[in-house]
Amino acid sequence: MQTYHVGLIALALFTVLGVLAYWSWVSKMRKQEKAIQVPEFIDDTGLAENAQYVATVFADRPLDRVVAHGLAYRGKATVLVAANGVSIYRTGERSFLIPSRELSSVTTGSAVIDRAVEKDGLISIRWRLGEIELETYLRFVSASERSSILSDLKDLVA
Repeated sequence: MQTYHVGLIALALFTVLGVLAYWSWVSKMRKQEKAIQVPEFIDDTGLAENAQYVATVFADRPLDRVVAHGLAYRGKATVLVAANGVSIYRTGERSFLIPSRELSSVTTGSAVIDRAVEKDGLISIRWRLGEIELETYLRFVSASERSSILSDLKDLVA
């Protein structure tokens, strides 16, 4: 067998694996979009980022990332806490609101799915989207800002 035959076989194998991975991702997204209600999307504020949106997972399945409605991708964000809820303005993705009436609890942690940080470096917001309970994880670089947002969130939940 010639060297280029081996290369062609390897290229075909990687192409098939890539197509299967893409199809699996799209299939998972479509399945979740049918099962999960669309979150309340909001317009961007234009404020500077103060956090990183890490992930949203199912509360009862913490290793299962929510990929529906654009919630899959990690990135820079601006987080604002107000009486109506938690606004998460994401750079490059659709921003969304977690209404205050849907908040269940707020805790800190140090790991989620594919991200591990310092002790209590992540803020976990447990909330309901329709009938499904989710957890959204945020990371703040500034410890003082993390403490301030955490305090505001706990007041909002209480």
